[in-house]
Formats: sequence, C-alpha cells, structure tokens
Amino acid sequence: PLMNALLRNLLPTTAVLLQQQPQPKSELKGVSRPKFRPPVSTTAADNNSKSDSATEWISLILERLASRGLLSQMLRSAGGVQTGAVTPEQVVLASCIRHAVDDYHSTTTPSGETGGFGRRRLSIAAKTAGMTIETRPHPLWGRTDVSAGRAIPARDSRTAVPVLLSLANEAEEMRLRANALREGKASELYDGEKNCTTRIVNDICDILAQSLGRTTSSESADKSNFLADARSVLGRETSIILSSCKDLAAVLDSALERNSGRKARELTLSSQDQQTAIVMVRLIGNLVYQCRYNQDLLRVCGRITGASTERTGLHLILSCTSLAPACFTLREWCIVAIRNALEDNAANQETVRRLEANQVADDTPELQRLGVKIELDANGNVQVKRKDP
Repeated sequence: PLMNALLRNLLPTTAVLLQQQPQPKSELKGVSRPKFRPPVSTTAADNNSKSDSATEWISLILERLASRGLLSQMLRSAGGVQTGAVTPEQVVLASCIRHAVDDYHSTTTPSGETGGFGRRRLSIAAKTAGMTIETRPHPLWGRTDVSAGRAIPARDSRTAVPVLLSLANEAEEMRLRANALREGKASELYDGEKNCTTRIVNDICDILAQSLGRTTSSESADKSNFLADARSVLGRETSIILSSCKDLAAVLDSALERNSGRKARELTLSSQDQQTAIVMVRLIGNLVYQCRYNQDLLRVCGRITGASTERTGLHLILSCTSLAPACFTLREWCIVAIRNALEDNAANQETVRRLEANQVADDTPELQRLGVKIELDANGNVQVKRKDP
C-alpha cells in the first residue's frame, strides 16, 4: 500500500485532479472497465508549485529504495498480482528509476567518478536532511551517504548480477503480457494497458542497457568484472537476447511494410517504434560486448518471428540500419552493436562477409533502357557504368 500511495502521488497535481474527475456520460456508455488517463504536461507555473517539492521527495525515497537492490520487489509491490497485468503505478516507477540511472551515467566527471544522486543533485534536500552526497557505485545496487560524519559503506558491486538478472526476468514476464495483448490473445483490463506494457518493457530494457554499458576509470579491475559476469548470466539464464531480437524484428517488418514504395527520406516511424528500436539495439550491443557466448547466440538464434526467410540477430541489426532516415542515432547504435558482435569472433565475421556483394544481378529492362550496367571492382564495390556503344 505504501508503494502504490507514493507512486500515485508522484504525478503532478494537475494529473491527479484529472484522475479524480468523473468521466462524461458519453464515455461511460458501454464501458465495462476503468479508463486510464495518462499524465498531462504541466506549465511553468505548475513546475514551480508545492506539488513539485513533494514529487522531489517521493522520487528520492523511490531512488533510495532502488539503490538497495530492491527494484524488482518494488515493481511486484506496485503490480497486479492477481491479474498479471502491468499497472500504471509500475510504469511510473520504472520511468522514475530509468531517469535516475540515466542521470548517474550522464553526470560523469573528467576524473571518471559520478556526480550527485539524481537529476536534482539533492543540493537542497540533502542540506535539509543534514547530510551530504558523495560518489556512489550505482543507483540500482549501492549507495554512499555521509550522515553525522559517518560513512555508510556501499553495497558490494557483486550485488549487481542478481539485481540485473531479476530485472531481466521481470522484463521477460511483462513482454509475454505485451505479446498476448498485441496478438489479441488477451484483453486489456483497463484502457491503455497495451501502451503501458510496451512502455515499461522499453524502460526496463533501457535500464539494463545503460547498466551493462559504460564503466568508469575509478572502478578497479576486479569490480568491473561483475559487468562481464552479468552479461554472461543474462545470456545463459534468460531469453532476453532472442526476445529483444523479436521486438526489433516486429518494428522492422512493420516499418518496411508500412513504408513500401517510399523513398528513404520519406520513411516514417512512430515515436514508440523509434524508442523500441534504439533501446533493443543498444541492449543487444551491450550484452554481446566482449562476451563470446552472447556473440554466438546472436548468430545462431535462428529464425526470427515474422520473417519470410531465416535470419539471425546479426542479419536483423544490419537490416535495421535501413530505418536510420526515420530514427535519429539508430544507425550509430547498430554500428556499435555490430562492432561488439564481431570483435574477436571469426564465425560472426564470416557470416557478415558472406553478406557482401559477390556478383551483380543480370541486366534488367530498366537498366537496359537507361543504357547502364552494374559492375563490381576488385574490392567488391558497386560501380555504375555506361554500356559500350
């Protein structure tokens, strides 16, 4: 009850009041389930109201609990235990922690150490509470406060592996619910549940992607090894790589079908599809980084759902570069993912090499009318030339 009360009060006052407003009779006609009203954007005046001060403190409580390795338990506390449905409170919680993790990685100083806890850096809140904030290991599995002149030791970095494993399992369970809703095998328990489920899967995967990514120079060699352990455990004990490939394939196939016949510069993607594509490619790229097992898994994960021909995760990420005109930074993340998948892996390198152009197709009527021909040079580059008279 405490977790749900905190999350419900985390919304701005305007959003809370909107939730309390009765629905118009026209909307209630024929409706047999509650309707979820998403939070509305606030004005500058709202941002300076007292409700934001409360929001700051509630966010701090949630981030402090998550920093003790309790995020999975928090998600279950805020979830629909009996129904298995994703609740709006879970979406708010995942979004809050995702921002905290994003802040942690974005506030790295030149010395390689992270800055204050959270976007606010807690300058006012910390002084009010009589404590100061120093460098911490990570907002998901450790904290270092200094209270009354005494330091509380950070949690052992080895805690990261079970925390990341539990989050990956949570994402997989929620992904099953999202697939059931998308395929019509289950019905929404409230209006907007499908969007909420898709959103929280992306947020948790983004948390995993960021946590498995960069390490700071201040971390010693033995502590940084826990990230390598986490990549190996997630690859061996979960299906998150294959599931991420399937989500990526769904976005790719849908985009190519919807944009059939359009030029590359006319390609369009919804904001939700853009977020899904970037998050999944980023997660896959960080999971396969210097992990031979995951690299091989990406190559042999087999036929991806929705494909007319067999394709692996390697083929899929290469194909996703075609969506770059409609999705900012997607091509760059694909390049990073491919680089990580090919590093010191001859089998993966050979798979990509076979995809290079080896010969040109026969002349088509269109090329004949234009009077041109296609050739390959010694380096495999394609050249367009005029036919000899």
